[in-house]
Amino acid sequence: MTIGARGRGEGRPVVLATALAIILAACGPAPTAGPPTFETPIPSPTQNLPTTTPGAAPSSTVAIDPTLLAILPAMVDGIEVVESPEAEIAALAGPELAAVGSAMAAGIAVDGTSGQFVYAVVVRLEPGAVTDSVFRDWRDSYDEGACSQAAGVTGKAEAQIAGRTVYIGSCGGGVLTYHVWLVDQGILISASAVGDRRLGETLMGNLRP
Repeated sequence: MTIGARGRGEGRPVVLATALAIILAACGPAPTAGPPTFETPIPSPTQNLPTTTPGAAPSSTVAIDPTLLAILPAMVDGIEVVESPEAEIAALAGPELAAVGSAMAAGIAVDGTSGQFVYAVVVRLEPGAVTDSVFRDWRDSYDEGACSQAAGVTGKAEAQIAGRTVYIGSCGGGVLTYHVWLVDQGILISASAVGDRRLGETLMGNLRP
């Protein structure tokens, strides 16, 4: 399902989910030990990126605001969360994000030894742009993108983490997705994670709104 079915910009969360592909090659050190084994390969950072016109400029209506990363924990299980300009530019390559957001930032924490990581996008929402149904479609489309190279979406769940409802998606290849809508703050956070350290759950459990 895509949000386009509701007139919200088809493929937007897929752009965000697959932007993580760029940063793994760019900022992830070469592993010194074998990464964890999954049933299917971890999604490649460059697979499924949206098709854009060569030389097209990122959307000028959505700002990249690194201060949004302050809502994420500084460290996740001892791994520093750092900004990923490459993923931010990829996410802004099309105009779709402007349908719901006024600003965004992307961060990632990578274990250079095992290859485990968590990648998160923080979006400052336009007032009234997101409803329950739009948020549901956002999650569905994001999960489809994140799981497209990991044996597809195999499950969906809800969990209470640090007093917030977090929606969790599972991919057949071991990737997990996490979504939380902070209504009072006008913030939406979507994340993708790989590995038995459960970095996504740790990130969601230590938000700093």
